Amino acid sequence: MVQSVVSARLLFLCVLLVPLGILATDLYVSPSGTPSGPGTMAQPYDLATTLRAGRPGDTFWLMGGNYVLGHLDTKIAGAPGEPITFRQMPGEKARVDGSVTFFDTIGYVILRDFELFSSDTNRASAQTGVGFDVTDIQIIPGIASFAPNLSFINLIVHDQTRHGFYTSRVSSNNLIYGCVVYNNGWVSPDNAEGHGIYAQGTLGTQEIADNLVFQSSGANMHVYDNGSGQRLAGVTLDGNVAFNAGAIQNVRAYRDWIVGVDEPAVSADEIILKNNMGYSALQVEVGRQGVNGSVTLSNNYFPQGLLLNNWGTAAVAGNVFSAAPRNAMVALDQTRVSLAATWDNNTYVHSAAGSNFLINASGYSFPEWQTVTGYDQNSTYRASGLSGAEVFVRSNRFETGRANIVVYNWDNLDSVAVDLSSVLAPGAAYEVRNAQDFFGPPVATGVFKGQMLALPMTGLTVAAPNGPLLAPPPTGPTFNVFVLLPRLVRLKMATVDGQAQISWPTNAGNWLLQFRDNPSLDGDWTDEGSTPAILEDRYVVTTSFAQGARFYRLRAKP
Repeated sequence: MVQSVVSARLLFLCVLLVPLGILATDLYVSPSGTPSGPGTMAQPYDLATTLRAGRPGDTFWLMGGNYVLGHLDTKIAGAPGEPITFRQMPGEKARVDGSVTFFDTIGYVILRDFELFSSDTNRASAQTGVGFDVTDIQIIPGIASFAPNLSFINLIVHDQTRHGFYTSRVSSNNLIYGCVVYNNGWVSPDNAEGHGIYAQGTLGTQEIADNLVFQSSGANMHVYDNGSGQRLAGVTLDGNVAFNAGAIQNVRAYRDWIVGVDEPAVSADEIILKNNMGYSALQVEVGRQGVNGSVTLSNNYFPQGLLLNNWGTAAVAGNVFSAAPRNAMVALDQTRVSLAATWDNNTYVHSAAGSNFLINASGYSFPEWQTVTGYDQNSTYRASGLSGAEVFVRSNRFETGRANIVVYNWDNLDSVAVDLSSVLAPGAAYEVRNAQDFFGPPVATGVFKGQMLALPMTGLTVAAPNGPLLAPPPTGPTFNVFVLLPRLVRLKMATVDGQAQISWPTNAGNWLLQFRDNPSLDGDWTDEGSTPAILEDRYVVTTSFAQGARFYRLRAKP
């Protein structure tokens, strides 16, 4: 008998299993699994058991379906070089309804590639005057880390009743990468909260990179502490996109970006923002009440402007800043400490010429800013509105053929052409999803032949939040965000005359069939030497069962 994983992502994840056995560390999880396992495809585990009982080096493959997890606290621990990994089975759709908190563990755990959401619609508190301590609803982060050495990769985290992610002061060496995080948080008559990513950090470093974070009830990127005597340190924000903070409630306004501390916390230090993007009427805020150490801002695209407060040292270079007509592009508050900065090679664009720079609340024109500070001697300033199209394509570190596409369409065109040649090989099949309605139909599909791809800027939909919260309007045509993915294609298996016959559509692009003896997506794969036959509308390769257990995938031809 031959079992198959019948649908999978091209380039990487078109996998069929011809099983006579599996590696001991590759185990399977199903919505209908049991605590006793033993973790084979035929007898998979349930998810709650594996999240508590995995061993170093285990990889748990989540089969497709809806997992009802609820809230789970876990002390699960891998080991250096032997992480425990939970990831979606190639080509399947695992939807996990619940939340997970990691605590009292050395970590070395990876979650990746699946959807994590909450079906709890009770997200509106009736209480007033209680601040953030409402008790008539359950407010729980989707993922809470009270542990080091955790990685969260390419997850879709949405509609949680508090934050999408929370990382604590002890969350050293945590990575949040490539996630789509939206519609998280709660509301009451006099308050609202729930941030997309809420990061604290005192020990070690954290990296938060290439995430799309939007439509939180609170801030989208909330890198912050206000605990007595606490410090915020060692956080790198790289390539993230944040927009529409507070858009699912109308009780209070929030910034997309809040980075810093409030008293009685002491300071922030060693904070890096690079290659990030935003879209909002409220400035990016970096530094709040503390007397802070060092900060780096490089190559960010922030059309909403910058508030920079009380840093000892700063490196600010390669950024693009603009602002709403009545806002300053840069508001610098250094009333508590003098600033030693390298600040140059930036671009400033503002539709209203005048005092677009503030220093300790006093306004300055761009030439005055250059004279008073000595900064921006090689920077450019344009007294006009933003125009044209700015397109950013950021390839994914962990999945070939995947990328975030960010489009600023300042002329409000109906479509904008995007070059995907840095991500896709000729012959690769792809799909493009609208980030604001990620699980809606793709906005584009095809086989890449080197052409520019016209992406629609109008007519796009927005996923409504779960529960009694507001449904935001689209940000287009001026601004849209997309996710490029390798297109789903089905490998099929049939038994013909006692042999395994593996096939795929002839119109799916130019691919090589590859195999290996275990399901790991890392490491070496071997090209199948047989030339595919063409039977009707399918390529077909015939192989013998005598070769033992094998996993198959498709790879784009060079």
